[in-house]
Amino acid sequence: MSSNPSAPFEAQLVAMASNDDDLTAWAKALTTRAFSSYHNYYGLCTASCQVYDTAWVAMISKTEEDVKKWLFPECFYYLLKTQSPDGSWGRLGTTQTAGILDTSAALLALLRHAKEPLQLMAISPNDISQRIERGFASLQLQLSQWDDVEKSNHIGVELIVPALFSYLQRESENDSLVLDFPCKMTLECMHKEKMSQFNLSTLYAQRPSSALHSLEAFLGKLDFDRVSHHMYHGSMMASPSSTAAYLIGASQWSDEAESYLRHIVSNGAGHGDGGIPGTYPTTHFECSWILATLLQAGFHHDDIECEGFQGLVGILRASLEDEGGIIGFAPHTADVDDTAKALLALKLSGQHVSPDTMIKIFERKDHFTTFCTERDPSLTSNLHVLLCLLHQPAVSQYSSQIVKATRFICQVWWHNDHRVKDKWNLSHLYPSMLLAEALTKLILVLDSGELLEDIDFDLRCRLSVSLFQACLRIMLDQSEDGSWDGSQEQTCYAILALSHARHVSFFDDLRHEIQACMNRGVAWLRLRSSMLQPEDLPWTSKTAYNVAFVAEVYKVAALKAAHCKTSSKSDIGHSLPFASSLGELEGYLRLVRQTALFAPLEEWQVRASLIESSFFVPLLQAQRLQIYPREGSGVGEDKYLSIIPFTWVGCNNRNRTFASASWMYDMMMLSLLGYQTDEFIEAVAGPAFGKSKRLHSVIDQVFNGLDNKGLSLMRNGNTECDTPNALENISNQIQNTHDSDSNSLAIECVRASLTKFVKYVTNHESVCRSSSWDREQLVQECRTFLHAHATQLEDNARFASQKTGDILDSPAQTYYNWVRTTGGNHVACAYSLAFSNCLVSANIGHGKEVYPTVVQKYLSNAIARHLTTMCRIYNDFGSISRDSDERNVNSIHFPEFSDCVGQEGRKKCLAQLGEYESACLNLALHELSQEISRRQTPSRIDFDSRNFSILRLFCDVTDLYDQLYVIRDLSSAIKVKGGS
Repeated sequence: MSSNPSAPFEAQLVAMASNDDDLTAWAKALTTRAFSSYHNYYGLCTASCQVYDTAWVAMISKTEEDVKKWLFPECFYYLLKTQSPDGSWGRLGTTQTAGILDTSAALLALLRHAKEPLQLMAISPNDISQRIERGFASLQLQLSQWDDVEKSNHIGVELIVPALFSYLQRESENDSLVLDFPCKMTLECMHKEKMSQFNLSTLYAQRPSSALHSLEAFLGKLDFDRVSHHMYHGSMMASPSSTAAYLIGASQWSDEAESYLRHIVSNGAGHGDGGIPGTYPTTHFECSWILATLLQAGFHHDDIECEGFQGLVGILRASLEDEGGIIGFAPHTADVDDTAKALLALKLSGQHVSPDTMIKIFERKDHFTTFCTERDPSLTSNLHVLLCLLHQPAVSQYSSQIVKATRFICQVWWHNDHRVKDKWNLSHLYPSMLLAEALTKLILVLDSGELLEDIDFDLRCRLSVSLFQACLRIMLDQSEDGSWDGSQEQTCYAILALSHARHVSFFDDLRHEIQACMNRGVAWLRLRSSMLQPEDLPWTSKTAYNVAFVAEVYKVAALKAAHCKTSSKSDIGHSLPFASSLGELEGYLRLVRQTALFAPLEEWQVRASLIESSFFVPLLQAQRLQIYPREGSGVGEDKYLSIIPFTWVGCNNRNRTFASASWMYDMMMLSLLGYQTDEFIEAVAGPAFGKSKRLHSVIDQVFNGLDNKGLSLMRNGNTECDTPNALENISNQIQNTHDSDSNSLAIECVRASLTKFVKYVTNHESVCRSSSWDREQLVQECRTFLHAHATQLEDNARFASQKTGDILDSPAQTYYNWVRTTGGNHVACAYSLAFSNCLVSANIGHGKEVYPTVVQKYLSNAIARHLTTMCRIYNDFGSISRDSDERNVNSIHFPEFSDCVGQEGRKKCLAQLGEYESACLNLALHELSQEISRRQTPSRIDFDSRNFSILRLFCDVTDLYDQLYVIRDLSSAIKVKGGS
C-alpha cells in the first residue's frame, strides 16, 4: 500500500467530477479501492506515518544465535531522514505537544542507538552525537514554550510524557540531563491525578484497559509477560508503539507481534521506507467513515451499490456481531465514536442494528463517554451518539438519551471560548461540521412533532445559538482564496457544515452567501489534485496524523453536497417559534449600519449578527423580571431589550473574537440590569427616598450583608413587596398621603430589589470562581455604581428645584471631576468590565488574576475610567432632550458649557471631549498590551491573548453604545408624576 493510495485516482477524478454521475463513479471507485485494500487478518489502514511510533519500533532489538541486532533498522534511518534542520521532529503549528512527543521519542531512539550501534556501523557516531545535541536544544526550546499541556487532546499525554522524560534522563550521559519547563508542575499534577485513578494491576486482568494502547509508559513498572493475553493479531490495542514496548519489555519473544510490525513496515503508509503509522489497523474507523460520510452527503445507497460498498457494510456488520454490539477503530478496541458511526453507516445503508448495547456500556449521568474510563468527555463522541439515535426508526424510544446528549453538546458549545476543541481532531471545523449535521437533524425531528415535549424552550434557544454560531463562524473564517486554513480536509468539513445550514429556516436570509462560500471552497478544492499535504494532519492519537481514504471521502462528499440542488425556501425550523419573529429586528439593521463600527461591513454580516442575537432575546425576556419589578414602576417599554444582544453579538463577530456564548449572555444580562437599575432608582428609589441621603445607607447595608446568609427583605412579616402591583400601589400611596408606613414599605422594596441585584452580580457562579482580587474589584465597582446613582438623585433633586435655567447652580464639583466620578460611575461600564474580568479569570484563566502586576492593574483601571467617561459623555449627548424634560443632570447643564453657543454648540464641545477620551483610551490599551508582552510567561500566553481580545471586544461594545446614543436615545422614558 502506498503512502497515499488514492492520489493517482483522485487526480483523474477531481478533473472529471463535474456532475452527479462523475461523483457517483468516484464514490463507487473509493469504496471498491477501500475494500480491495482490506487484509483478512491485519485489516485496513491508510493512516499516515508518525515519528513517535516509528521511534519506538526503531528501539526493538532481537538476539538470534547470540547475535543482538536492531530488528527494524529502516525505522532508525527514517528518523534520520525526518529530523528537521532545527533538530526537532514533528513540530506542528496546531499542537505543541505532538512536536514534544515526537522529538522526545526520536531522541530516545538516537541515544540508545548511540550507546549500542550493533549492526548499524555505517553511521558516524559524530553525526549521531550532533543530531542528539540539536535534538535536545530543540526539545528544551519547545518545552520552554509549551503552554497547551492542559488542553492537549493527545492520548495518554499525562502518562507518556513523564515516562519519556525519565527514560531520557536515564539514557543521557551521567544522568546530567535536566528537563525543567514552566508547565512541569501542571504536567506532574495531571500525572498524579491520572495515577490516583488507575491501578497498574488492572492491566493483568482479562478485561482490557485503554492503557494497553500506551504500554510504553510502563517500562520497568509492569510485568509485560502478564499482559500477553491482551494481544490480538499481534498488536497491543492496535498501537505499534505499545506493541514495540511489549517486545522490549517482555521476557518471552512474540513472533506474532514481530509479524504484525513487519506487515506494517511493508504495507503501511511508509510502504517499506521505515515509517510507521501511529495506529494500525483503523478498519472500523475507515469503513464507517467512508460509508456514513457518503450517505450523509446526498448519495443514496442504491446509487453507489457495488461489491466494494457491500464489502465495507459486511465488515462492519460482522464486527458488531462478533464483538457484541460495540466496536472501536480496530477490532477489540471498543469506543462509542466508532460504534455510533458504524450503527449510523449501517442504518443509512438500509441495515438496522440496535444501539441498546452502546447505550448500556457508554451512557453516563450527563453525557456519553468515549471509553469506559477517560480524562474528560468528548464533544464529537456525543455528537456521533446523537446522530446515531436521531436516525433510529423509533426516535422517541431514545428521548432521554437524545436530550442528554443535546444538553451536553449545547453546554460544551455555550461555554467554549474562541474555537471549539475536541479530543480526536485538531481542527475546530470538525466538531463544527458534526454539530451542524446533528442539530439540523434534531430540528427536523422536532418539526415532525417528536421530542417537542422533551426539548424545552430554553434548550431550543441554546441549540439554535450553537448551530447558528457554528455555521456563521465558518463563513466568517473563510480565507480569501476560498479555503479554510489552506487545508483540503478542513475545507471539506466547512463545506459539509454549510450544506446542512442552508436547509434551516433561520439561514434563509443568508442562503446566497452560504452558497457563495461553498462555491469558493469547491473552486479551491478543484485546483488541488492531491488530497494529502505534509502539514494537513487533523486527527489526533498520541501525536497527529491523517487518513488517506477518510480525507478522500470528505472531498467526494463536499463536492457532492455542494452540487446538490436545494429548494428555494428552507423547510426545516418551523418548530422554532422565535425564528419567525426575525422581521422585528430588521429595523435595527438601518440603525447599526449608521455607526462607524458597522458601516464598513457587508450588509449580510450585520444581518447575520442580528439573526444570531434574536436567539438571545427570548432568553433575556425570560429573566427580565428576575431582579426588578416593572409593573407600576412608571417606566416606559424596555425597547432596549431587543438591541442589547446585538451589541455583544455584533462586536463579537465583527472582530472574530468569538468569545463564548456564556460570556456574551452574562454580559447581556448585565447590560439589561444596567438599564433596569438606572430606571428603578430614578422611578422608584427617587420618589421613595426623596431628598434624603438614606439611600446611601441602604446601599451600604446591602453590601455589608453580602457575607451573611441573607438579608431580610421585609419587616414585620410584610410581603407586599412581592405582589405584582406592589410598586404601583406604593407609588400611589406615597403621592396621595404622607403615611410613613407606606414610605417605609417603599424603602423595603428598594432594599429588596437592590439586594437581589447585588447578590446576582457578586454571587454569580463564575464570579465565585474568579481570583480574589478580581472579585474585590467587582464589589468595589458595583458599590461605587450604586452610590453614584444615589448621588445623582440628589443632584437631580437640586437641579429640579431650580426655578429657572438649564445651567446647574453652584455644582459641588467641576465638570471634569464630576464626569470622572459621579457622572462616570453612574453608568454601568466600570462594574461591567470588572464583572467581565471575573468571568475571564474563572472560565479562561481557571482562577488566575486577570492583571497580576501593579502596572497592569493601574493601566486596566485607567482604561475603565476612560471608558466610563466616554460612556457618560455620549450617553448625555444622546439624552439631552429627555434629561432636560425629566430634570436629570446632564453634562451640558454644567456651568463650563455656558459659553457654548446654543445646544448645538454644547453638543459639539461634548463630542470633542469624547474624542479626547477615546484617544486616551487607545493610548492606555496600547500601553497595557506592551506591558503584558513584557511580563508574559509561557503559562499565560494563551490566557493573556484571550483576555486582551475580550477586553478589546468590551471596548468595542462600549464604543457601539456611544455611537448609538449619538444617533438615538435607547433608554426608557420615565413617566414623571406630580411631586416626584
